[in-house]
Amino acid sequence: MDKRQRRRLRDLLAGLDDGERTRLTKRAAKLHKAELRTMTGDARRPELKDFLLRLLDEQEEAAAGFAAAPDGATDTAPGLDGSRRGTVIAVSAGACVVQAAADVLDAVLPADLTRRQQSGLAVGDEVLIERLGETHRVTAVLPRRSLLTRADPHDARRSRAIAANVDVVVVVVAAKAPPLHPRLIDRYLVAVARSGARAALVVNKFDLLDDDERRDVGASLQPYRELGLPVLACSAVAGAGIEELREVLAGATCVFVGQSGVGKSSLLNALHVTAAAKTGAVRAGDGRGRHTTSASSLYELPGGIRVIDTPGIRRFSVDDADAATLADGFSEFMAYAARCRYRDCTHAHEPGCAVKAAVDAGAITRDRYTSYRKLLGGDGDRPRQGDGAEITA
Repeated sequence: MDKRQRRRLRDLLAGLDDGERTRLTKRAAKLHKAELRTMTGDARRPELKDFLLRLLDEQEEAAAGFAAAPDGATDTAPGLDGSRRGTVIAVSAGACVVQAAADVLDAVLPADLTRRQQSGLAVGDEVLIERLGETHRVTAVLPRRSLLTRADPHDARRSRAIAANVDVVVVVVAAKAPPLHPRLIDRYLVAVARSGARAALVVNKFDLLDDDERRDVGASLQPYRELGLPVLACSAVAGAGIEELREVLAGATCVFVGQSGVGKSSLLNALHVTAAAKTGAVRAGDGRGRHTTSASSLYELPGGIRVIDTPGIRRFSVDDADAATLADGFSEFMAYAARCRYRDCTHAHEPGCAVKAAVDAGAITRDRYTSYRKLLGGDGDRPRQGDGAEITA
């Protein structure tokens, strides 16, 4: 790292609060250690500062897009420089489809954005485009108000963008086929908490359950109701719960996420039949769903509802999240975490952990705490040696 980079790193770190700086430093240290394990000889030279700078660059890109908006380009009409503003409604390799007022336009991506397309562009992004011959070109991705991401399945240190600028993330699970897994819901809630959006939980195919099964499913979902989440029992086929879902989504931009086969596209069709999202059945052999949506798309529905329908994800990971980010997804921890002895308590093995005390007292459900510990993984399996900063106030 040269002098200019060191100076820039110092200035960027100075702009963070103490908590952000600590979390970023810890994440960089973890990346640094992991990379050193894979290197030998002269290759073992990456500095921790390099990792910090890289992480800060990623934060800046996520917050501000890859270019600033030029003056005069704040409307869907052409600006003084000929650029137009629009919303990405579909994404493909090196290109996207943009809704600009009444026009639906194809646009290519510049080389810089194409190289990091999986993290740099998502359906829902507001972009600036300019005419390029017979097509258009994206010139800027505008700052996002929210961004839903998941860990890259090939590199847990990186994130993939799922949807941008959404108000509500609708986590869709099936009451039956594929089976309901609360710990998958917990992973989604961690991602929603860091996205800047709010969550709603929809249990589809509720009509397939008998009375005993409905009671069991209802009991497994009770912790989420106690968190204040909208929890809706729906049947896209029978139409049950659809009006309630419409009320939750009124006037909002939302994204449907969930495993393949849970019925996201069927729910979209039930909300508005002309959406005509493709649907398919669950495989009989293993109970898994087929991928009927191959790419994310944005649909405009009556009532001011905009829905982003995403492909089913069989493995949704938040491996790129640190302990603090994971804990944010368990909102019931918040009231107790401020009482922990250590400011950066992971709520795993630390002495004086108020969250663990609340679990023992029954104030936090043990199932939710167990889910958190499983997500925390190796980070939470090492006892603390008392070297952290204790809360003294």
